[in-house]
Amino acid sequence: MTSSKLLMRGIALGVSCLAAGCATAPSSPKQAAPDVMPRTQPPADALKLDSSQVRPMYTEMLAIDLQNVVQVASDKNVDILKARQQVEASRGQLETAAASIFPVIAPSVVLDHIQGVNAAYTGQVVPVNFTTLQPAVLVQFILNPGRVIYDVIASKKRLLAAEQQERFIVMETIRSSVVQYYDLILAQSRIAVAREAVTAAEELLRLTRLRLGAGVGLPADDLRAQANLAARQQDLALALNTFYQSSITLASTLYLEPTVTLVPKPDHMGPVRLVREDIEITEMLAIATQRRPDLQGMKYAAAAAAAESKSTLWGGVSPQLQGSYQVGRLSSETPGQSFAFQEQQHGNASVGWLLSPTLVGQVKTAKANERDAALEVERRFEQVRAQVVRSAQDSATNAKIIPIAKQQVAAAEEALRLAQRNLGVGTALTVDVLQAEDALNDAQLRYASAATAYNQSQVNLLAALGLIDRVSLTPVEGTSSVPNIRPAASAR
Repeated sequence: MTSSKLLMRGIALGVSCLAAGCATAPSSPKQAAPDVMPRTQPPADALKLDSSQVRPMYTEMLAIDLQNVVQVASDKNVDILKARQQVEASRGQLETAAASIFPVIAPSVVLDHIQGVNAAYTGQVVPVNFTTLQPAVLVQFILNPGRVIYDVIASKKRLLAAEQQERFIVMETIRSSVVQYYDLILAQSRIAVAREAVTAAEELLRLTRLRLGAGVGLPADDLRAQANLAARQQDLALALNTFYQSSITLASTLYLEPTVTLVPKPDHMGPVRLVREDIEITEMLAIATQRRPDLQGMKYAAAAAAAESKSTLWGGVSPQLQGSYQVGRLSSETPGQSFAFQEQQHGNASVGWLLSPTLVGQVKTAKANERDAALEVERRFEQVRAQVVRSAQDSATNAKIIPIAKQQVAAAEEALRLAQRNLGVGTALTVDVLQAEDALNDAQLRYASAATAYNQSQVNLLAALGLIDRVSLTPVEGTSSVPNIRPAASAR
């Protein structure tokens, strides 16, 4: 009995130490952020933003800036809160797997009364009348070392994968909220352009009617001016609706009340560079491969699948260890005699195998799941590379469009000025002014779209590299009126 107890304790201690080492609380590896911050920003060709024409949809208006968006998105988004719960669930699974190596402690108290007859050890039925009381503590363990060890390893990898997935969801939420914030700014720019078009159309109608009253205008010019004003008023109503829809979309991402109308605080917005232009695409791909938490999470998930495959195999072929030890006291009382409490000990240990033909199928299934997880890593790797290349190409294209769009605005403004002057001296028609106004509206919208698309592509590129976070989107000091963003400072 003594040697069996020592054997059980030695085996339990060895497996406990091994699994405890595997169950150490994991932590994601820390890496210094690469230096992608641009040394200089592009010229601040800012768009003017005017919220005076915006009225609340239903209840009230709430002014927000980029810092507010990032802060609220990081704290209140439901997807982030769910990801945190998944991390807690994975941590609980790890603790459960690690605790399976410890024995079960089962205290008990048994009161047994037998009266009448009972079978003796010799098989004879004898009259009995006694009561026994037996308080005891049972320590028991049933352990398959191969399964337990790899279950702990798999649980640890699952926890690491859940932590990386939480990081990715935070980054993706920040990215989408910032992109939606720029959509809101673009919608506000469209309102400003539409309002200017309505004001110009009203002035053109006034001048046309003055010319018609003076006998130097045509009724057709007056009708054209009226139709133009109606079209511009429709454009303004549609621009307002687009703005409200953008506000609802952003409010949903920020988990805010959708009836509240969100309005950007800044009064100007210009193109902002987040990633240096001199970084080669190969370097970007290398950064993304190392920094993207979703890719790292996939790798941990694949490692967990490999550990689960080994758990299935070794759990089927490794021996199962069982042992128990019970200590207690026993008392008995009969009509003629009573026995006081006396100590009672009972222990046993066994080693056995449970071999089943179902193990072959279970191993095949586990191996297939392992290969499937490895293929998911490969697919995600290609998706990450495609996102980096796509974002870099979008950023480069939009950077080329911005100066061209700026030249278009300048040319359209001059063309409108000349058309209005020619109309005043009688050398141009109303239709010429209308065409010039349309050209200016189109140029202004193109520039607003180009600047917004550039900022969004920079945000997408920073997210594709795995570097977007609260710090990287902190407004630059001294430019509070412009929603400027930059990447996080790296270790140097």
